Amino acid sequence: MTQAKSHEWSKGVKALSVLLAVLIWSCVILERPAEMKLNVPVSLERLPSGVWADSPPPENLQVIVSGPQILLLLLPLRPVSCEIDLSTAGPGELVVAPTQGSFGLDPELKVVRIFPETFTVVLAKKE
Repeated sequence: MTQAKSHEWSKGVKALSVLLAVLIWSCVILERPAEMKLNVPVSLERLPSGVWADSPPPENLQVIVSGPQILLLLLPLRPVSCEIDLSTAGPGELVVAPTQGSFGLDPELKVVRIFPETFTVVLAKKE
């Protein structure tokens, strides 16, 4: 191998080493746990026939989510909503406490806090 080719090859190896170091560093940084505050819209799903919501739920819930930073950075790219299943509810006052499963988040993300923690929906029969 000539000295010119050896020098050129050495530059390539150095550039590749720097690139790999930056990639490894990025992976480590983005895997660190973090928290993100979200405003999540609330929707009532599968209302039984003959029943309507006399007092609707709040428009949004404030939700604090924790998990790997890379997954949190991807959250704004995919809509998150709180879907409340009312298929088994009947007329009357219903106190709803959203749970982790209400938001359809990635399993690695955990809901830390929800505000308000509970809300009331009044269901009435259609006349």
